[in-house]
Amino acid sequence: MAEQDILMATSEELRKLHIIRKALEGSISQIEAAEYLELSVRQVSRLQIRVREEGDKGILHDIGK
Repeated sequence: MAEQDILMATSEELRKLHIIRKALEGSISQIEAAEYLELSVRQVSRLQIRVREEGDKGILHDIGK
């Protein structure tokens, strides 16, 4: 049986993940994502890279920031 990771995320982290996923899909722009999340476009770009490389847990690295 394959081992699965269980991620514990706050509602804010889930919201952030949802918006970053929409940006990755092209449904919204990085600028729109930055506005929704109140982050810079550069921060959104970094989050997109982490989610692409690490999956959903890439958002969890943001805890406390």
